[in-house]
Amino acid sequence: MTWLVVNSLAFLMILGAMRNQFGSFLIVVAFSTYLLVSPLWSEVPAVSLGYGSTLIGVLCVAYLVSIDLSMREVLQMFARVTIALSLIGLILYALRVDQAIYVDAANRANVLGGAPFKGLFPHKIVAGFYAVTGMVALLATRRHSVGRVVGLGILLLVILVTSSSTALVLLPVAVTIFILTRRALARGTRTRSWLASLLVTAALGGLLMWWSWTDVLDFLGRDVTLTGRTILWNWGIEVWAQRPILGWGYGAYFATPEAAAFAQTIPEFRSWDVPHFHQTYIQTAADFGLVGLVALVVLLGKVLARAYSQSRANGIDVAAGTFTITLVAAAAGFVMYLIPSYAYSGAVTLFLFVALFSSRAIRRQELTNNDLTTSSGPTR
Repeated sequence: MTWLVVNSLAFLMILGAMRNQFGSFLIVVAFSTYLLVSPLWSEVPAVSLGYGSTLIGVLCVAYLVSIDLSMREVLQMFARVTIALSLIGLILYALRVDQAIYVDAANRANVLGGAPFKGLFPHKIVAGFYAVTGMVALLATRRHSVGRVVGLGILLLVILVTSSSTALVLLPVAVTIFILTRRALARGTRTRSWLASLLVTAALGGLLMWWSWTDVLDFLGRDVTLTGRTILWNWGIEVWAQRPILGWGYGAYFATPEAAAFAQTIPEFRSWDVPHFHQTYIQTAADFGLVGLVALVVLLGKVLARAYSQSRANGIDVAAGTFTITLVAAAAGFVMYLIPSYAYSGAVTLFLFVALFSSRAIRRQELTNNDLTTSSGPTR
């Protein structure tokens, strides 16, 4: 009931601002309509409607944010919030507050020899992910200063004390992509050329990873199942195959007796309440079917392409930062459930839709300017 009231108020605010970005408004309406209708074929309609209403709220907020804030301001806010949450979490961690300490089932210490950190985040992998993306946002919006060095130091410390393998791998990848994207933008490399080069690099990197998979896992201290993730992924693919087109409904499968019963047949999960498949694309396919999976891939592709192509309006640093955070989220989605996550916060989903709506506003303004230039004719 609370979410219904909040979302209704947000929607009324959107109606008042609709004239600013009508195309984005239609996107909000289309996604919202689907989320409200999809419980009709959900296995657990009440669960899907509850999670769906939350996601509708995220879409509404993204629309309003895209009207009032530029992408530079969004990245600045992203960096500041991440640093603030990280700093508070580190203080609580230093005070040995239980909330800030991650209980590792395998009793593994972090790289500094202490207990793993999660701070105010729901999981250490989530803390590590936001620390990496927060660093990118900080690099994209703040020039060389003491504040920038301190902020980067705080986020780097978070990555070390979480010792999340995902964060340790993403950190050098994210920084490298940010630097190379800035250079590509400065040189005027076209969007398709840059995306194609990254795709080829990713394919080669994937082959190299496959070839040295065992050595990489040994270095990261992980088993061949990635702490049970590969088992979850196989399970998720089987679940998707049962309802391939529309899926089970948003968040519905793990609310069914079938999910709980099947989890008990897997020794690794008998003492653990499995909340999702720990993979963005498999979970999206299980929840929304092929329809949702295609929509997710299109969303990521649109944001990547437009973030890169609109560097003139946003500036090279902001464009590279938006591009890198989106690409890092897309990559992390192969080992994390991020978009549109019902288990964690909707921050990544919010960021992607803000970037999409902001890019549409910029594109509309560019088209308007071109029309004005054409209609005015050549100057004498």
